[in-house]
This record gives sequence, structure tokens and C-alpha cells, in this order.
Amino acid sequence: MIAVLAFVDATATSLIVFITICIAILVCFIGAAGYAESSRQDSIRVMWRLSAGLAVYCSSIGALVYSGLLERAFVPLGPMFLVGTVVTAVAMAFTPVGRRMAHQVPIAWLVLFQAFRLPLELVLHDWYLSGTIPKTMTWTGSNWDIVSGVFACLVCAFVDKRHWLAWLFNIIGIVLLLNVGRVALLSSPVPFGWDIEPKLELILHLPYAYIVPLCVGGAALGHALLTRRLLERGGKNLRSEKTNFFPL
Repeated sequence: MIAVLAFVDATATSLIVFITICIAILVCFIGAAGYAESSRQDSIRVMWRLSAGLAVYCSSIGALVYSGLLERAFVPLGPMFLVGTVVTAVAMAFTPVGRRMAHQVPIAWLVLFQAFRLPLELVLHDWYLSGTIPKTMTWTGSNWDIVSGVFACLVCAFVDKRHWLAWLFNIIGIVLLLNVGRVALLSSPVPFGWDIEPKLELILHLPYAYIVPLCVGGAALGHALLTRRLLERGGKNLRSEKTNFFPL
């Protein structure tokens, strides 16, 4: 068992923003799943089922963190939590629901979704100033994921007609996301981690722990859906009359 120093809570404002981001991510995926269905009845059915499944998933994660099991055995459970929840999120892209989302949701929406990484990085910076997380997890340290959020806002209006731009965004976003995972792991209390204080202990506390399955996992799922879309049918939307949301 690894000794864990006292955890410093973040500001109430940053927590409200963080929870709002997490809820927005869930709403986006539920809405996208409904949009991808061919009829209103199917949309409602899929949205209800997905909502129920996500509720169970989030409750299970909350119960795991609340139990203290991750803290008592951070190695190997901490890294396993990081990898396992992200893999679970990405796996959704290869389900029937994920396939329909990849085919039906406009590319512009798939890119714009990743804009949540901009306010999330602002939250992380605030948490660093509060002493909740180490400097390495911000753009002043080794985490430059804010670029993904800014890039998404800048290019989303052009990617429907310029798929090369969508590919460029997708590749950059994936690389930056992998870097987030690397920095998070090395900043956490693992034997091979960096010699920094405070250690990154977000997954040991609620609601902070949801940053991995919802934010990191959500970004990974978004990239998986975008990759499927760009690879299959040359990025063509089956609802072609709805693809051009930004006439540029």
C-alpha cells in the first residue's frame, strides 16, 4: 500500500464547472445515439437504454471509489482503473450504437464535441492553483491537451468539406490524449512516477474520479467514432441532407 498525503479539495466554482462538463459529455453521447436512429421510436428507446446503462456505469464507479479499494491498493488498481475505463469507453465505438453514431452524426459535430477539453483544462489549471493536482497536469507543465479544445473550435466549421483537416485534428487530438495518460500515470503515486508534490490522486476522490471514465474516456470514444467515420465510406454521412451545418 502506498502512503497518500492529505488531499486538498478544489474550489466550489471549479467543481461546479467540472460536474457540468461531465454531465454535458453524457448528454452529448445520449443525444448523438438518439440522433443516429432512423425513427423517433427507436431514438427514444435507445436513449432510455443508454441513459440507464450509463447511470449504472457511473454508480458502479462511484461505489468503487467510495469503497476506498483504489486507495488501499493503488498499485495495480490505479493504473488498471485508468486503462480499463478508457478501454470500456472506446469499446462503445464498436457496438451497433457506436456504428450508427459514427455513420450518422455529422463530422463537424464529432469534432466540435472535443471542444470540452478547453474548459476542462481551465478547470485543471484552477485545481493546480488550489493545490489539488500537480503542475505537470496543466499546460504550464506537461499536459498540453488545451490545444485539442482550441483546435476543435477553430476547425469544426470546415471539416465537413475538408476531411484532411478532420484527419489532422483527429491525429493531433489522439496524440495529446495519449500524452495526458502518460503524464497522469507518472504524476500519480506509483513507484516509477515523477518525484513531485502533490501526487495526482483524483481517482481516489469523488467527484474528481469521473475525470477518467467520462472526460478522458469520452475524448477517446469521440476520437474512435471520428476515426470510424473518416475510414468508412470516406466520411460520407448517410443523412447527406443534414451534413452541411456550416456552409463554408
